[in-house]
Amino acid sequence: MNFRHRSLRLLALTATLWTVPPLFAQDTDRTLSANGVAYVSGGIGSDSRDALAVREKEFNFKLVSTIIGTGTYVSDVAITIADSSGKTLLRHTTQGPLFMARLPEAAYNLSVTFRDQTQTRKFRVPPASRGRLHTEYLRWPARADDDWTLPWNAP
Repeated sequence: MNFRHRSLRLLALTATLWTVPPLFAQDTDRTLSANGVAYVSGGIGSDSRDALAVREKEFNFKLVSTIIGTGTYVSDVAITIADSSGKTLLRHTTQGPLFMARLPEAAYNLSVTFRDQTQTRKFRVPPASRGRLHTEYLRWPARADDDWTLPWNAP
């Protein structure tokens, strides 16, 4: 392979990399929907958490996922929300530690899985809950090999 050919390939690769969004980028402004339920997830980084905090009034249900003892946020949490009869309304794997949904007034069953551990809860969205945010905190056991936090003053 001659120098010119290698240079063209490197230039093409560089151009491709500039057009691909970073893997950690999030679109917290994008509201998704399933079975008439609007929802968002994200919160990796303070900018994303701030953007979601501004949107809290749009929703009436929120999940926050952290590690027990450290408070470290976690992502990739599988969420299933079903109505009281067991009909699944929504399945989503979070794109960060925060998840918010706009649910109709009703009773719900929540099933949440992280690292092959599942937590279940029942909750209710009361009438006229607009502007009121029901928040569930999901705390998961730490794993010494995987979970660590930087000291508060780390660069």
